[in-house]
Amino acid sequence: MLAISTLSRSSAVTPFAENKFEDACAAATNEGKIVLIDFYTTWYGPCKSMDQQTWRDPEVLKLLERKTISLKIDAEKETELAERYRIDIYPTVLLLRPNGTEVDRLVGFREPGQFIAAFNAALNGKDSVTRAREAVKTAGNDEAMARMALGRSLVEKQQYVEALDEYIWCFDHGLEKNPAFVGVRSSFLLSDIMALGRKYPPARETLEKWRDEREAAVISGTSVGTTVRDVVRLNEVLEQSDRNLTLFDRLPAKSPSRVILLESVLDQLLNAKRYEEVLKDTDPGAIFSSEVSRVDRTLASLQNNATTKDRVERVLRERTVSTGSHFFEALAGLHKDEEAKTLADQILKFDSTGTTKDKLVQGANRAGDADLVNYIRSK
Repeated sequence: MLAISTLSRSSAVTPFAENKFEDACAAATNEGKIVLIDFYTTWYGPCKSMDQQTWRDPEVLKLLERKTISLKIDAEKETELAERYRIDIYPTVLLLRPNGTEVDRLVGFREPGQFIAAFNAALNGKDSVTRAREAVKTAGNDEAMARMALGRSLVEKQQYVEALDEYIWCFDHGLEKNPAFVGVRSSFLLSDIMALGRKYPPARETLEKWRDEREAAVISGTSVGTTVRDVVRLNEVLEQSDRNLTLFDRLPAKSPSRVILLESVLDQLLNAKRYEEVLKDTDPGAIFSSEVSRVDRTLASLQNNATTKDRVERVLRERTVSTGSHFFEALAGLHKDEEAKTLADQILKFDSTGTTKDKLVQGANRAGDADLVNYIRSK
């Protein structure tokens, strides 16, 4: 059997030995340690962050020296071992008993403190799923964020059936206790389910079922605004946004659902040069002014939180410019140049960055209005 003293280290500042997996298991047996494997790829940012931060941290190095035989394995080269342990997310840090059975897996980047806490908990008999279940119990069984985190932990452990059950509960019931969950529900949660669907087809089938049910409700006229927005987001996650335009075209002109759908299909309408529909019953200048006022009010409410204000401002400015540029392109497409110039001036007063100018130039180009392209470039 090999002892740790015979294992060669790749450098003085790394916990990783340059030895085969079997040798590491043998050394772990002799020394009463576990085997740690950092499965990584050379091209992925979080793997590099682990190298630069976590694996250089003095406390992490001491911990691994005391308790592990550590290996660093390129999952794209050591494919047999990666497949054996079903590694499909990077980085994945496996904690293994000397016989090769799994203690826990820590998926994704962990800064040093997070890594040490998770490592010690795992060695004390609380793997990531156990910790997530305890968090749900502490938060309350009806707390969506905790149950969503449990779902993610179950995915990492490749317990896909249970993970999907948690995600379904969050989608169906997450808003009952916490209405503020609405943003996470329509973004991160659906993205997590879609990611699970790439490994476990019933997850994608669930998204399609939800979408089909809600589309039918919108068409029948029995839906509410939340249902329409669910359809939009589900189609986006399923990469079938063209269905939003199909649904838009099926609805009566005065349908409230059609009005809600309009924003999600603006790009498609513009690509199809359906400019009249973009501008129908609208005053672009008034709408843009209203959006700017809403941005101002929101930012004023965040004066005492500079970090949040900066982040929210970037998002709101981008969204507001996007709204204005859609209307600008439609005006350009109908050769309503004077109205388009007035709106462009409003937009550039709100945000005169090069990115905004480029967006307006692109819109005028797509609409085939060279005069407006020159007008924007002269500003």
